[in-house]
Amino acid sequence: MQVLFNSGGNVAYVNGSVYRLGGALGAASAPAGGAGKVDGSRPTSPLVKNQTGDVAPWGDGNDFPQQVLGEISKSSIIPAVLDWKVRAIYGKGVVYGKVTGYDKGGNEIFERVKDPEIQAFFRRSNIARYAFEGLQNLVNFANGWPELILSRDRSIITSLSTADTAFCRYSVQKPGQAVPDLLHISANWPDAKPGDGYTTSVPVLDPYFDVVESLRADKRGFKYVYPLSLPSPGQALYQLIPWNSIRKSGWLDVALAIPEFKKALFKNQLSLKYLIEADERWWYWKYPDWDTKTTDERRGIISEELAAFEKTMAGVDGAGKSVLATTFIHPQTGEKIQALKVTAIDDKIKSGIYIEDSQEAASHIYTALQVDPTLSGISPGKGMGAGSGSDKRVAFNAFIATHYYLQQLILEPLNLVRDYNGWDPDIEFRFLNPEINTLDEKSETQNKAA
Repeated sequence: MQVLFNSGGNVAYVNGSVYRLGGALGAASAPAGGAGKVDGSRPTSPLVKNQTGDVAPWGDGNDFPQQVLGEISKSSIIPAVLDWKVRAIYGKGVVYGKVTGYDKGGNEIFERVKDPEIQAFFRRSNIARYAFEGLQNLVNFANGWPELILSRDRSIITSLSTADTAFCRYSVQKPGQAVPDLLHISANWPDAKPGDGYTTSVPVLDPYFDVVESLRADKRGFKYVYPLSLPSPGQALYQLIPWNSIRKSGWLDVALAIPEFKKALFKNQLSLKYLIEADERWWYWKYPDWDTKTTDERRGIISEELAAFEKTMAGVDGAGKSVLATTFIHPQTGEKIQALKVTAIDDKIKSGIYIEDSQEAASHIYTALQVDPTLSGISPGKGMGAGSGSDKRVAFNAFIATHYYLQQLILEPLNLVRDYNGWDPDIEFRFLNPEINTLDEKSETQNKAA
């Protein structure tokens, strides 16, 4: 059995499994006079019981991401707003530089620099694509797994990319483990299995514990994943994105049911505008020989009368015209009879049926997605509006300001690369965020690294 330890003595690798160690080994490995300063215990790693097999299922059927994608693909709002969020948070992409000081307001003075080694790494890894796809994973599913590739001599990290979250599943976590051993990557869940020829299994790093030194000591291969997640209460392995409440609350079902109903209504509703009621006695009054006419002759007369009415009422030519509703006196009884009665049929489609319900469902969806509707489009309904320019400016700047942590998660693996590869430790990575100014400022937008 092979046991490997990182330089701090706080993480061990036993037959491919990662374990955080308690204080005993840490004390033994500490420098003289410093034994009491090391960790006295290890952090707690919650473990879900009764999981067996090679794969920790994501959802009851191990197809939670696939179910979500299938449901939201029917929405006219959710995919578009999620895509807008990714593009807004990404801004003008990832840059690097140094903090050279602070202004009088305590704001960092960030100056971009140029380093040939970092430039080469950015090109080789296509960092723009990594950052965008990484944000997409977190915005959609609150989980992401960037992949790091080491050089053959393990001296540097040569490239960084990210897998599609929907294709990823952890291995089952063992008691005492800091993180699961492996991440299984396949496009065939829930039917995929490790070792089936279509599933790649990659060792997982512990992002909480001396990850640089742990990676140096880890000899499980040349490719690793670095877990990222937006923490959500009560979730052990797979985190749950807050906007998933749309699905659980039923508002997504309401929003999807309305267009389905209207589609069926358009397809099946009879295109009738008027109901014409003719008193049978009127035909005898207008055509004294009505009794002698054959059935076909009577049908022909009725069709001619209807055609004359439709010609009068049809299209633009019928606008402003009048219809004569004839009344006559019955020759025997003297009764006053209304020969024709014309009733306009209520058109439920034109009345905008369920518009208010659509608006309410859209409001709940935008709230759950945490995006002001003025930013991504207009709200469905009669009172559709896109908001003023001032509304958009304030909403956009507030949106960017509240997504700093998500950006920092995407940059974490780059900090690991910097430290592992021995780059200048003062180098910092930032997203270049556009900020919309008021019209009285020199430029409509300015870019800030955050």
